[in-house]
Amino acid sequence: MPDAALVHRQQRSLPRPRHTREPSPLWSRYLLAGSAVALVYLLVPATVPMPALVSKVLLYGGVSASAVAALVVGVRTHRPENPAPWYALIAGQAIYLLADLAFYVQQYLVHSDAYPAPADALYLAHYPFVILGVLLLARSRTPGSDRGSLVDATIIAIGFGVLSVVFLIGPTVAMGSTPVLLRTVSAAYPLMDMLVLVVAARLVVGAGLRMPTFYLFVASLAVLLATDTVYIYLQLNRLYELDSLPGALLDAGWLTYYLLLGAAALHPSMRTLAERDLRTRARMSRGRLAFLAGAALLAPLAIFILTLRRDHGDTALVAVACGALFLLVVYRIAGLMRELETNSAQLRERTTELQSALAELERAEADRKHLLDKTMRGAEEEQTRIAAELHDGPIQRLTAVGYQLEEAALSLRVGDGAHAQELLSGAQLGLYGEITELRGMMATLRPPVLDERGLTLALVDLLDSFERRTGIVCTLQQDHNERLEPENETVLYRVVQETLANVAKHSAAQHAWLYLRADDHRVDLQVRDDGVGFDLARVDRLVGDGHFGLAGMRERVQMVGGTFRLLSSPGNGTAVRVRLPRGAVGP
Repeated sequence: MPDAALVHRQQRSLPRPRHTREPSPLWSRYLLAGSAVALVYLLVPATVPMPALVSKVLLYGGVSASAVAALVVGVRTHRPENPAPWYALIAGQAIYLLADLAFYVQQYLVHSDAYPAPADALYLAHYPFVILGVLLLARSRTPGSDRGSLVDATIIAIGFGVLSVVFLIGPTVAMGSTPVLLRTVSAAYPLMDMLVLVVAARLVVGAGLRMPTFYLFVASLAVLLATDTVYIYLQLNRLYELDSLPGALLDAGWLTYYLLLGAAALHPSMRTLAERDLRTRARMSRGRLAFLAGAALLAPLAIFILTLRRDHGDTALVAVACGALFLLVVYRIAGLMRELETNSAQLRERTTELQSALAELERAEADRKHLLDKTMRGAEEEQTRIAAELHDGPIQRLTAVGYQLEEAALSLRVGDGAHAQELLSGAQLGLYGEITELRGMMATLRPPVLDERGLTLALVDLLDSFERRTGIVCTLQQDHNERLEPENETVLYRVVQETLANVAKHSAAQHAWLYLRADDHRVDLQVRDDGVGFDLARVDRLVGDGHFGLAGMRERVQMVGGTFRLLSSPGNGTAVRVRLPRGAVGP
């Protein structure tokens, strides 16, 4: 045994395990690193010399390119079941990156402020891919038809669209002295943003899981739309300058959009963003209702602002929008009322079903209690009967046999062999009779042949005994020879035993048939007679009157997972059908 001090020194010399922190997930590290790069970009002034200015451009382009790389890495790493929306977003962001590079080349290398420019064509070309990606996500997440979410998205789109048309698109188109190409491009930006808003609203109000990727992605779209809207407004009012504070704030908005989009693709939950979840449904929450109410009030707000500005040129358009919003709200309310009525009807139906099931359970529980009481009383009565029969029958007669044996022993002692022989012969006959009677009692309680040789032979003995005792002709048909499970054999034997007892007592039958069939999956038993039959409506009254034979059979069968069926009608006999599932085959 090693020395304890040596072991202690060795233990102290071993390096202690250090607490290691798990590395941050990739998406959060991407956000932190991208935010640091974006901050450096925003802190570098635009008036620095050309090398530093190139570095500033590379910083912005690097963040934009990182979003493309993050989208590709996210799709390849997490492998969503429906990657089509992500492919569309990758294409859109790649075009956005090219647009950013073209813009900075125009501004800092060509030194041109021309508008529209090639960069604008690229910026506008990226919108259809974003719209397609968001639309595919919204359709993929929605289980089937969801008219309510579609109406809600339409209300949101009309509400914000009115503001865009009145304050952004309308004034741009109305600039008569401006070239047509410039007006077309300027109007195309808010129009594309409005389409993005439509599909984004459809995504937000639709069903589906609300995982972190969902919130990151929706936040990126919200930042993009807000930044684009401010940019369009500044351009319309000739307030936008690249090197000014508003320009820096807009750059911060677009950089935030890139980072949020990339983080959404890198988060592990991105694989669930396009999955259809049948367990969730879009519901009218308080937040959703408040947002819809605010969107519906944007059109009246536009009228109020136009009135203050004494500008009535777009009043008719806004009035049409208000009418459309009113009709959509009415339609949505009607849909909610129909849904409420349907849910109420389903609830009433389920309540009725539950009440019926509860009443059935209460009746079954009452039957079980009655059956248990009857079983307990029957067991006590049976024990009393068996004890009385043993005392009045076999015990009394065996006692008499004992007296005969004692008398025979005394006769042998006195040399009276003839009398002793006579007594021993009588005792022998008495013992044979008692053995026969005890075997009959034992067969009634539990036939040994059922355990020793199986159900088929036990039923043969039972039917032979029943036929001799009652005179009712019995026929057995069976198509199996192997042993069944001991529990199933016991249940089937007791069912046949109780059924034959009822046939003897109540049916006035001339013939009884027993069919037994078994395969690898189930056992089927049928006991049928040609007796008088009865009305099945009397079964519940029989149980209520204390006759528990049928209920006892049904309970036995159901306790082993089987089904019990009783068929009868007046004048057409009675049939008992039992089906039990097969388990392991008995020995």
